Amino acid sequence: MTLSRRATQSRYRIALRLDVIVPLLLFIFALTQNLHDIGTTPYHPDESRWLNRGHYVADFLDPFGPTWDDQYLTRGQPPLGSYVMGIGLILQGKTTHPNRIWDFSYGADWNTLVGASPSNAILRAGRRTNTVIGALVVVCVYFIGKGLSNRVGGVVGALFLAVHPLQIWIASQALSDQTLILLLALAMLAAMWLGRGPTRWRALLLGAILGLGGAAKLTPLLLSLPLAVMGAFFLIRARTRFAGDEATKDRRLGWSLFWQPVIAYAVFIAVYPYLWPEPIRRTIELFRWRKEEMDRQVANWPNIAVSGPLAALDRIGHRLTDVYSSTGRVGNFLASMIGINWHPHGIDLLPVLIGALIMIVLVFQHGLRSPQTLAIVILVCETGAIVVGMRVDFYRYHLPIVFAMAVSVALCFGALWTRARSVAWWRVFNAIPGLAVSMPGSRAQRPRWPRIAPGWNRLTMKLTWSWSRRASRRGED
Repeated sequence: MTLSRRATQSRYRIALRLDVIVPLLLFIFALTQNLHDIGTTPYHPDESRWLNRGHYVADFLDPFGPTWDDQYLTRGQPPLGSYVMGIGLILQGKTTHPNRIWDFSYGADWNTLVGASPSNAILRAGRRTNTVIGALVVVCVYFIGKGLSNRVGGVVGALFLAVHPLQIWIASQALSDQTLILLLALAMLAAMWLGRGPTRWRALLLGAILGLGGAAKLTPLLLSLPLAVMGAFFLIRARTRFAGDEATKDRRLGWSLFWQPVIAYAVFIAVYPYLWPEPIRRTIELFRWRKEEMDRQVANWPNIAVSGPLAALDRIGHRLTDVYSSTGRVGNFLASMIGINWHPHGIDLLPVLIGALIMIVLVFQHGLRSPQTLAIVILVCETGAIVVGMRVDFYRYHLPIVFAMAVSVALCFGALWTRARSVAWWRVFNAIPGLAVSMPGSRAQRPRWPRIAPGWNRLTMKLTWSWSRRASRRGED
């Protein structure tokens, strides 16, 4: 075995170990953050509804039963979040019929009296289910950041999300929003995989994830449409090119993307028995019902109504800077360690804006067919749908924006790490009296760490670190 091949295999094994150990540590850290708050996070009446619908996972085996009749609860929310909640309750040994449905026409006392408020044990079980899903989202951000940038960027982006107050708050409630974000993250990873080499199975995987996302919340189902538009563009471009490798690549990716709405909609119908009798009519009814629900929310909460996209951006900036921010939480934590009561405003938007600019650079640098572009299209379209469609400033509507911010932070710090490695940062040590630092070899052959030769007065002891020399010794052995 040659020296270069042995070194390549060694680096591969190290990278493989890191891609197991680092995500595991991030998962544990995020899970502890979420679990810490399940007993203190304020109760939201919507939690009783998701817990009440936990029996949907069992009723899926009876697709023509009364659960799937055309009624308010079945029409009001797609069922995947209820499936996840039901699975979580079953795995923890809890019943999937824990409480009655919460009626917002009456107060908390009345709902508690009639059994609509879940018990503390049931509530904690539902919240524990969501804490695991929130921790999995953090792991996905690591892999997205690593794929779009590098491992350091992935770690920073994942930590940014893991400590974000809004992420922790929603992950410690028994809601379905974390399920939506998990599927959005998985869709980005599937799109990156498809971009590396389009195949039939990878296209089916991406479409299936988008369909499941639509079964959690309706928005991801619509993400298949811009992907189909991209596919049509590639197919048209392939016909305008001469026969060759580029035209073949356009054609393969084009067909993979063009069929995404069909695949996503088929999966959406398959997991939602309510749609089976009349798929098209009832799908239209779902979107019409959702629009009416948003109109009712605007009428019921006029103080937090959002008039348009610009107002939505203003609300998002306020929520994610003054109210919830990772940098503000970290600053508060550091201040409390030294006994200072300080609640700083966050500066999350600074690295986020830098990361957004890097996204634009990645699209031009790698091209439209690249994994980076496909992932960015999904992220931008989901974020744009939130901004354009926001009618009421509910805190949980901002969670997809927080996820997008975490990806942007990963790109920002990944670029900073790449830049730091490319410059002669080690020269700053030459300012220390008696210390001489040099980097042997050409720029392309420099080892990862500099060679340091410290000397004090007439002492000429040299301490060296050379990866090439160590590899040479292993080859001689």
